[in-house]
Amino acid sequence: VTAVKAQAGISYDELASKLDVTNTYAAQLLLGQAKLTPSTATKLVDALPGISQEDLTSMQEDFPMRSFDDQILKEPNIYRTYEAITHYGESIKTIINEQCGDGIMSAIDFYMDVGTTTGKSGEKRVVITFNGKFLPFIEQKLDDNGAKSPRD
Repeated sequence: VTAVKAQAGISYDELASKLDVTNTYAAQLLLGQAKLTPSTATKLVDALPGISQEDLTSMQEDFPMRSFDDQILKEPNIYRTYEAITHYGESIKTIINEQCGDGIMSAIDFYMDVGTTTGKSGEKRVVITFNGKFLPFIEQKLDDNGAKSPRD
């Protein structure tokens, strides 16, 4: 599917605009990491007229593989992004907890956008925005548990 995108000569930003999704979600669709909805499939056919019916069907019916091969961490761009997250991870966690409470950022109810900006010295800089729903941890009270106990 990425070859069809290359043949169409459009960027992920352009594809995202045509699909009304973020650029990272557009990339995930083409890499098999997100499920294609029927309404977006129609837009994808318009954006990438060379896409096969077989690929469209697979993108809508197959379940995406949302994991990754550990070997991908050897790719320098991915490694540096991973390094930034691990280096700043404790600070990110602390600020999320301070601003939102005890909980985590969802990676399911989640949006990501990748772009660029220009730095003070005129250099190109990368901007990655994570926008995830905050999920608070709960106190596990017995009365709130709707499931029957496995000991009953």
